[in-house]
Amino acid sequence: MTTNTASKRILAVHDLSSFGHTSLMAFIPIMYRLGIRVCALPTAILSANTDFPNPLWIDFSGQIEPFSDHWEALELRFGAISTGFLASAEQAELVGKAIDRLKQPGTLVAVDPVMGDQGSLYSCFGPPLVDAMRRLVAKAELITPNFTEAALLAGADPTPRAEPDEVRRWCQAIAASGPEQIVVTSVPTADPSQLEVLHYNAPEDSLSRLPFAVSPGHKPGAGDCFAALLLAGLVNGHSLPTSLKATVRIMSRAILEELPPGADWREGIAMENMIQWDLQAYYRE
Repeated sequence: MTTNTASKRILAVHDLSSFGHTSLMAFIPIMYRLGIRVCALPTAILSANTDFPNPLWIDFSGQIEPFSDHWEALELRFGAISTGFLASAEQAELVGKAIDRLKQPGTLVAVDPVMGDQGSLYSCFGPPLVDAMRRLVAKAELITPNFTEAALLAGADPTPRAEPDEVRRWCQAIAASGPEQIVVTSVPTADPSQLEVLHYNAPEDSLSRLPFAVSPGHKPGAGDCFAALLLAGLVNGHSLPTSLKATVRIMSRAILEELPPGADWREGIAMENMIQWDLQAYYRE
């Protein structure tokens, strides 16, 4: 897997939750800490992340095409395009068209197919989004579904647990549409205190497994941080295995980091601490 490393600028197509360390509020500081410039396309603007009650919500679908028009006029070039939370199936189609317009030779497309967790779709989504997300991941070289999302993309019923060979079959089904590298997060194991991250390399039909400790409580934005760190390693010229190992090490530390006194757990990862770490060192180990 290669990227256009001549340009360390990425297009981040994610929601902007104004309060909380999720989505663009996590993605942008991580990228700049690792020396990568960001051009942001909000898919929706929220007053707070969805772990807080009754967030205000503005769908940004109507601005995707005009923003793309302007960036084309500016002749912007991106080393990578990353997508995350999308507001609807219709928006997923618009994002797919934007990728087709803005992708250049050497641009890496990475899709985090945010749809659900813990065996079910998020309450704001329905089956049409799953179909639209399947079409979107077909445009990607790299996707980072969690365990539930991998099952949904493969057309399988999300189960409490699946053996690695079954997850491999899911990945094979997904890869048939296009993505060559599939990183499945939050994969349950026989040990309830342990999760795994699975990396399926489609050209080699190989599956590698990395242990990952279970987070002590829900950590909003952990998936956003994971996707950002993994992509940053690739844009900076590291291999996928190296980037994945670094990402797992960083996130294993981040989920244990305590929030400042008085902070609400719903704010997510202690971003103000994490971006002060020597993140580059993790990719050199």
